Amino acid sequence: MHILIIGQGKFGTTLTRQLIKEGHDIVVIDINNDNVTNIVDQYDVMGICGNGANCEILKEAGVAKAKLCMAMTSSDELNILCCMFAKKLGAENTVARVRNPDYAHQAGFLRDKIGISMIVNPEYETARYISRSLRFPFASNLDTFAKGKVEIASIKIQPGSVLDGLALCDLKKKCKAKVLICAVKRGENVTIPSGDFILLSGDTISVTGSNSELSAFIRQTGSAKKGKIQDVMIIGGGRIGYYLSILLTEVGRNVKLIENNREKAVWLSNSLTDVTVINADGTDKEVLDEQGIESQDALVALTGIDEENIIVSMYAGSKNLRKVITKIDRRSLLFMEKLGLDTVVSPQDVAADIVTRYVRAIQNSSGSARVQTLYRLLDGKIEASEFIVPEDTAYENVPFKSLSILPNTLVVCIIRNNKLIFPQGDDYMKARDSVIVVTAGRIIEDLSDIFA
Repeated sequence: MHILIIGQGKFGTTLTRQLIKEGHDIVVIDINNDNVTNIVDQYDVMGICGNGANCEILKEAGVAKAKLCMAMTSSDELNILCCMFAKKLGAENTVARVRNPDYAHQAGFLRDKIGISMIVNPEYETARYISRSLRFPFASNLDTFAKGKVEIASIKIQPGSVLDGLALCDLKKKCKAKVLICAVKRGENVTIPSGDFILLSGDTISVTGSNSELSAFIRQTGSAKKGKIQDVMIIGGGRIGYYLSILLTEVGRNVKLIENNREKAVWLSNSLTDVTVINADGTDKEVLDEQGIESQDALVALTGIDEENIIVSMYAGSKNLRKVITKIDRRSLLFMEKLGLDTVVSPQDVAADIVTRYVRAIQNSSGSARVQTLYRLLDGKIEASEFIVPEDTAYENVPFKSLSILPNTLVVCIIRNNKLIFPQGDDYMKARDSVIVVTAGRIIEDLSDIFA
């Protein structure tokens, strides 16, 4: 698929890297020649140095044959303009990065009147991701499928857990919750396990189930620290901190937001009436102690400096908070999660997964079982995808025991009439079912791709 990506900052570069792996024909455009040179040197893409809102530049990039044009510069207005011009010049679909809430609230107008197919706001999507994670403090990641009916949580098995040394086939003897362990990460290796797989402390498992069943699984296996997250301290009052404060107060959480910039702190205090806003240096140990870090249930480090976020998170970890979440922008520092940080979140990766899901959907828009939802789990080594079963397929109503499914591929769950089915040999798929598939080492763009 011919794709134009305008803007090669952190988000644009992440998108380029992700979509190149999926075999697309990519043309990148950026006003900065160094950005273009760097990306062309690393990947098999065509690069053009210039203004993405220049019609001649767009024509040179092949906009008339583009299935998709994505504008990901730091300017909302420029991104909207790029998409308008690209659409007029023949691009079939357009995606704009829009971060200003004033524009984001007009997404319907931008789509219907301007012709922008999709609006993506990395900061808001990151805030939503963090908000979900705070609901389950025991999980390093929490993703949802089927409009929230199914969730996948990543949980690290602690020494002494009832799961330590347990064979998966014996899980039902220890736990009555209706869940499925669909992937296990041990060291650098990731496995889609069979029934004879033995879990060990230190493993990170991906567990699938409904919200209530996941909660029951955690209680029955003793995997959670006691109590829910009620009091949250946020360090950094940028866009993510602003959005996250709103999302948390909407569900009754107590939020204390520490922002170093006085002007911004005043604006936040006036805008977030249900949030305690403190104008101070949230990276200062004395400030954190004075503001009662030990009494908080969770801390979220969201400053613009990765190293500060890491240091604050390590200090919060020493206070045994139930949850510590660290925002890291630079890919070279993402390894810090392996060195003891609780949960690391990259805004670029969160938003890139959303855009990648959209790219796959339009690529398979000819009525096939296209991707509805897509997440990358366990350091990106596992993909969990949701599909809708189309009408009149060869595999409809065929029992799983009669189907030949590829190795390292697991049909995790079927959602039929709001009922969750963890498929056994006699179960089958029906038209309009939602089906969740987990794969390792391969990309599944269509449900039919899972069969040998």
